Amino acid sequence: MSPVVQMLFRALDWYLAHRNAFELLGLLLAVMGTLFAVLSIRDGQKMTRDLRAVFDHLTTKECGSFPSYMQEVERLIGEARDSIYIATDFPAHGVWTDRGRYGGYVKALENRKAERVRRGHALDIQILTLDAESRERALETRFPETRWKDYVKKGGFTRSRRMYEELENTQVPDARAGFLAEMAERQTRAFDADLRFAQRWQHRGLMPVYLWIVDGEKAVFAIPSFGDQQTEYGFVTEEQGLVQALLSVWSRYVERADRVASGPSLVKAS
Repeated sequence: MSPVVQMLFRALDWYLAHRNAFELLGLLLAVMGTLFAVLSIRDGQKMTRDLRAVFDHLTTKECGSFPSYMQEVERLIGEARDSIYIATDFPAHGVWTDRGRYGGYVKALENRKAERVRRGHALDIQILTLDAESRERALETRFPETRWKDYVKKGGFTRSRRMYEELENTQVPDARAGFLAEMAERQTRAFDADLRFAQRWQHRGLMPVYLWIVDGEKAVFAIPSFGDQQTEYGFVTEEQGLVQALLSVWSRYVERADRVASGPSLVKAS
């Protein structure tokens, strides 16, 4: 028998003689590994709770894309005491994408103003939107000829039209020209009628961020995305430095706007 084979047999005999000790060691290591995993999971859960507590105390939070962030807008409207400043490209914000949500938004504004009046307090609501010419250009850009057929067939056209027609009691044509005419007319009606309880401004130029500022203390702002999936992404904040910056944006919008109804002088950031 070769020396190598003899050595292998001796190693096997030694293992068999000490097998119980090895099995106990393996069991001990398994138990220790399981214990370590349990402790790691508990530490991870604690860390998750701690991080969640940190994020819960942040004063600026992401609140989703349209229409999800409108829940935060309506919440802030319901808390308004003295003033609400709104800047959006279209007065009927989201009326085509979600007609039901638009109705709730206007009702929230009207109800809050009524509540404050009943209590003997004024609520200054100012709404700034693009002027009619700028709105028409924005509609042309948002619903381009090159993508119209795909939008009607594969986009959200059918879903939006169903709710819009039900709540507006009207018919929306498939043809782009007729659709754009309907949207332009509806925006004008919103500015002149739906929002008549507010002080209104018409802005000329770009509007890179949409604003809802309540009492100069808290705000929702939305950043539009103009890609294939056109939407906005909203954020809610009570950070005073950021709110003051948003008030400065509002002031710059007002500088390039015409006031349609009487209202207070231009808001200046502190």
